Amino acid sequence: MGKECIGTYGSTYQTPIIDQLAQDGLKFNYGFSQPLCTPSRVQLMTGKYNYKNYTQFGFLNQNEKTFAHLARDAGYTTAIAGKWQLGPNQGLPNHFGFDKYCLWQLTQPRKKGERYAKPLIEQDGKLLSSTDDDYGPDIFVDYLLNFIETNKDRKFFAYYPMALVHEPFLPTPDSKSWKTNPAGRQTKDTLNFRDMVAYTDKNVGKIIQRLKKLNLYENTIIIFTGDNGTGHEVITTLKDGTRIPGGKGLTLDRGHHVPLIVNWGSNRYKQHETNDLVDFTDFLPTFADIMNVPVPKAWNIDGTSIYPQIKGEKGKPRQWIFSHYSPIHSPAADKHSARFFRDHRYKLYQDGRFYDLSQDLEETSPIALGKGSPEAEKIRQVFAAEFRKLPPWKPGDPGQPKSILPGLEPLKSFTE
Repeated sequence: MGKECIGTYGSTYQTPIIDQLAQDGLKFNYGFSQPLCTPSRVQLMTGKYNYKNYTQFGFLNQNEKTFAHLARDAGYTTAIAGKWQLGPNQGLPNHFGFDKYCLWQLTQPRKKGERYAKPLIEQDGKLLSSTDDDYGPDIFVDYLLNFIETNKDRKFFAYYPMALVHEPFLPTPDSKSWKTNPAGRQTKDTLNFRDMVAYTDKNVGKIIQRLKKLNLYENTIIIFTGDNGTGHEVITTLKDGTRIPGGKGLTLDRGHHVPLIVNWGSNRYKQHETNDLVDFTDFLPTFADIMNVPVPKAWNIDGTSIYPQIKGEKGKPRQWIFSHYSPIHSPAADKHSARFFRDHRYKLYQDGRFYDLSQDLEETSPIALGKGSPEAEKIRQVFAAEFRKLPPWKPGDPGQPKSILPGLEPLKSFTE
């Protein structure tokens, strides 16, 4: 979901729990993912821009280190629950640093089962049986609640790549049709999206309540974000009447401008909003600071820690964010491949297109070289200098060579 789906960012959707998380914690107004899920999650987990380690959609190179390795090495017990889609082999979650897992699309392809009613979920080496009365997001969150309870007396790191609110847009157990029309639990309808957002909020609330019940809330850092813009089919109405079309897969602002809310207990923050720029390379170095462990130089990460901001301090905000977006997915997705730098206002693409986003958020009128304001031209020069530091690339170029290690070969039965 893009940021327009959360009430605290102006949405008409009902997200009171996440809104309260922002009110108590710190809301980042300029958080940026990649425009599509796998590019985002590869960047998030490794702290690197995609040109360094991205191979293809649905895959994470097996020679990479992740934030879960960092946590495990720092003495945390680790778990992942939700969406995998990073390579079909049962050994991969542990290989990438997770002690425990409860996942959709690990070794079973999507065509065999979805993630909502009657979900196809693998949990710690076992394929769960399910019926139409079972709901994948409930299984994932219950697994995490059990993980938290089991590890309440030690340090834990939980990664929850939610199934919600990805298409297909299907009823939730709180939707009116769930009970009145059980056969319709697999019937797609964009109108279900509102209920899916509300159910996301409900599950966040379950985690917060469990942390409070176990007296862990004050010493647990919670981060909520989205991994790409909202699905194309969805048009979201804001409280001011603005209508935002979903921008998933696009390099426009609505394709990668996502909610980002951080909370660490009660009464920590004097300011509850920040305009600091954050992108998905920033989480791994942030976790390293939180865990008080160094990131090995060999990992060659790109991010900037926001731990000071999470503590309620000023920090050293980055001056721009960068995106190398090449999904290597399908012709429809790949045609949007691009590199760009941007800050709060200005954006420069590798092909020279330059925009003032404060006047042209939909990027309809590029500013010709030398025709911008003195401020704009100065920023253009800064971004152009940053481009010159990067290795050559053009849309259509292949990704990094695929790394597959012995014993972790993709299952031959996994074909889509």
